[in-house]
Amino acid sequence: MKRFPSLAGLAASIGCLALCAFLLFANPYTGETAGRDSLLIVGLAVGAPACLALAASLVRMRLLMLAALIWSTPYGLYLSLASVPSVWNLFLAVLLLYGIAAATMKPAKRLREREM
Repeated sequence: MKRFPSLAGLAASIGCLALCAFLLFANPYTGETAGRDSLLIVGLAVGAPACLALAASLVRMRLLMLAALIWSTPYGLYLSLASVPSVWNLFLAVLLLYGIAAATMKPAKRLREREM
């Protein structure tokens, strides 16, 4: 049970990065690739928090996972709820996994407590 928060965070962040790549480069709902503006927006709004969540799950830092959840929630909710049903509804699953990982992750111990 100790590793579950890290595994949930890893699954969410890797899934989110895969969904971002799918959205930008292999979107089944449009025949063209994403422009520079779309790359920047999706990269900053969803891709960067996914990288932060990946780092948070690797070092097991609850605060970073919460930051990734808060950062990606607005755009993730927009993508997941804008058109139902679609493949982009999986962004809601990513947000739920971020929340589960943040809620079940124990707060990081201080450096002095780790050394003792």
